[in-house]
Amino acid sequence: MMKMTGNRLITAATRMSDAVSGNPFMLLLLEHMGIDLPLQEKTVGELASDYGLTTGLFITFIHLYGDADHSVGTLSDDEVPGIIRYLRNSHRYYTEDVYPGIMESIRRISGEGSSEEAMLIEKFFGDYLEEVKNHFEYEEDTVFPYIDQLLGRISSEGTAGEAGGYSVAEYKEHHDDIEEKLDDLKNLLIEYLPLKEGRNMRRRLLFKLYELEHDLRIHSRIEDYILIPLVTSMEKRLKENR
Repeated sequence: MMKMTGNRLITAATRMSDAVSGNPFMLLLLEHMGIDLPLQEKTVGELASDYGLTTGLFITFIHLYGDADHSVGTLSDDEVPGIIRYLRNSHRYYTEDVYPGIMESIRRISGEGSSEEAMLIEKFFGDYLEEVKNHFEYEEDTVFPYIDQLLGRISSEGTAGEAGGYSVAEYKEHHDDIEEKLDDLKNLLIEYLPLKEGRNMRRRLLFKLYELEHDLRIHSRIEDYILIPLVTSMEKRLKENR
């Protein structure tokens, strides 16, 4: 499990460039939040304000990128749009950047080695990508529009109509753990793939997988420990106010 230290004293007054210097994984967070470089002298609080985020949510995410097991404090409905933005941008990053790069590396290894193990790894990752695609499509087509509808009902004091019978409880059941298969893939590369040549390719691929694993772990914690509890609370309040 990756842990990047150095963000324990980060506050709204901390310069974001200092936070990035202490933990380069913050660059992924900035990308997922749609925050562009250069950062200049902007503080955490100033950046949050510039990009329509609450400072509390932004600092919570910064702490998660320092330690994916960092405890999550109490957040409010105001944070939900920022969370959805983060998740949607993450999906694009994974599907348009990370996964194609990993598949290209696996195919290069498979093409050079032509071993049964290499071809098995390529098939394994292809099956994994199908699961990931289905997971992301479900969130984009079903979960996020439902949450947007809930937010609309709450802002109009419950007068925007019913939510179509859906519930975040279904999301919990559908919420597959896509991290476990990624761990299996790492183990296949480390334990079973013979390569007389191409050691550098395997090392680069493993580094990509460890970086992805770290980011996906944070992604899942944001869904499980921030988004789902917030949406559950929203559903409960709307039900009580009928």
